[in-house]
Amino acid sequence: MNKLIGTMLVLFVLFGALAGCAAPEPTKAPPPAPTRAPATSVPPAATKPPATAAPAPTTAPTAAPVQAPVKIVYWRALSGAPGNAQEELAKRFNAAQKEVQVEVQFQGTYPELRRKLQAALAARTTPDLVMLDSPQMPYFAKNGALAPLDDFAKGADGVDLKNFIPGLLGDSYYDGKLYAMPFARSTPILYYNRDMFKAAGLPDRAPETWEEFYDFCKKLTKKDATPARVGYAVQMGATTAHWYFQELLYAYGSDVSDDKFKVLLDQPEAIAAAKFLQDMVKEGVVVPGTGPDGAQGEFTNQRAGMHFGSTGSLVNIISTSKFQVGVGFMPAAKRRQVPIGGSVIAVLSASPKEKQAAAWKFLKFMTSTESNVYFVQKTGYMPISTSAVNSAEMKEFMTKNPAFKVAVDQLQFVRPQASIIAVPESTEIFRQLVEKLTVGLVDPATAMKEATAALTKAYNESFK
Repeated sequence: MNKLIGTMLVLFVLFGALAGCAAPEPTKAPPPAPTRAPATSVPPAATKPPATAAPAPTTAPTAAPVQAPVKIVYWRALSGAPGNAQEELAKRFNAAQKEVQVEVQFQGTYPELRRKLQAALAARTTPDLVMLDSPQMPYFAKNGALAPLDDFAKGADGVDLKNFIPGLLGDSYYDGKLYAMPFARSTPILYYNRDMFKAAGLPDRAPETWEEFYDFCKKLTKKDATPARVGYAVQMGATTAHWYFQELLYAYGSDVSDDKFKVLLDQPEAIAAAKFLQDMVKEGVVVPGTGPDGAQGEFTNQRAGMHFGSTGSLVNIISTSKFQVGVGFMPAAKRRQVPIGGSVIAVLSASPKEKQAAAWKFLKFMTSTESNVYFVQKTGYMPISTSAVNSAEMKEFMTKNPAFKVAVDQLQFVRPQASIIAVPESTEIFRQLVEKLTVGLVDPATAMKEATAALTKAYNESFK
């Protein structure tokens, strides 16, 4: 009996141990409250997953947010074909990528844009990029309004600066730093009426030197004709007089001003150039372009046989003139040097870093080979890079438009405009100087001395 009781006790202990090793029955959790369950929640799995499976998520993974494009504003100048071409390039840029969206805003002429930018700086409402007449750039760079671009140009999303034509890139620098990129660049070239040249017994080419230019003017002038005709009409505009007068000064060996903004108009070379211009006016073979249509109107209306105009006017002059137009280099004297003109594009320092980076992407696009070739062909402005000049599309264009090739070939003689042109008041002072020489017939030495004093004063007051 005792043995039987002992056996039952052993079995009882063994069954109790086995029961203690078994997994307990899971307790069912109450259903989640409806107000806490997210709309995108995933219901728990109906069966227990394998031991190696990842645990089932309690909520659905959140989709990565779509990055909105960085929006930037670009202020441009230039109307007509150059304005339309900029608008088209901006549309292409916006359509080609989703990181940046640019809004283009037209601000008028270069002087109008400059004044608006000065007001925007004062009000702290600047755009992100701005087109500037190239001589205006140092003024804004000096005052801290522009962002240096060196790091962008040399960075992972940079450009090969050696690809840009040196004479066109040179005036994008101030105090050793890159503050802009060349865009709508131009040089003055000489346009001539081939029909008039033939009638006057002149060769079908532009005069090589200023002395030959004087001689051509004499042969072209017909004071008793109807209408009367002269060799050349001088540009008198506030935005043109300084540019063309610089070329004459450069040719005679004057640098106009040095790299420290010292004005050199009272030096012998500059005075000699001024006297040469005035002598042609006194003889009556050159006249001030003060008519209602300006100097270009005198040429296109066949009252002047020659004209100095921008390469940016090439397409317009050739297509609208009712005579055969020839083109050639600007005349030389002691040397052949041509002031570069047109615009650059800069980034504003007041823009946040993110927008500066976005602005650089747009600026890189605008100055790319493809964009530049398009802009050149639509406007007549100069190619800004060797890759654009050497592209198959540009070579074909120059073959079909040999006059344009003359402008490209002249690029070897370009140089930045004189440093003093950066002073905002300088262009008006030059306009007054040209007016004194050609309309008032003021003694050249006196006129140049007065201009030197006026330019120096303007620099000291607004730039120094």
